[in-house]
Amino acid sequence: MKCRYTKYLLWFMLGAIISLVAYTRFFSEKIADNWQHLHHQAHIALHNEKYEHVIEICDQAIKVDASSDNRYLMYVKKAKALNKLHRYEEALKSADLAVAIYPKKEEAYLVKVDALFNLGAEEELTAILEEIESINPHTPLKPLLNSLRLERGKAQYP
Repeated sequence: MKCRYTKYLLWFMLGAIISLVAYTRFFSEKIADNWQHLHHQAHIALHNEKYEHVIEICDQAIKVDASSDNRYLMYVKKAKALNKLHRYEEALKSADLAVAIYPKKEEAYLVKVDALFNLGAEEELTAILEEIESINPHTPLKPLLNSLRLERGKAQYP
């Protein structure tokens, strides 16, 4: 009699484990699909100049997916939208979060350049341009950096 109930218990546990695995896989695929959908929506909204909507979508996407690549992309898109809305301080914060994730990717720094240029923060702008130059020595922003260096009396680089 004891063996009979043990067999049912084992079948029940096996069924529970299979259900848990299936649920986890289905749920994680839904998260990835949702993030891709949000990423696409943010891209389209940015292209259509619906900047407030971009910010909302990016905030949602950042909450949905914790992967570094995805958060980086959303922080950059959010910063671009904030720059377009002339909310430069917020754009800098979002770009800083992106830089913290990937300090060697140039795109977040470029968003910071836009914000700092519009804020008239020349010292910070020069520092960011130098950082970009260290990442990409062939950056097309060298003339701007040299112009800022010339104003400050620093050495220029070819």
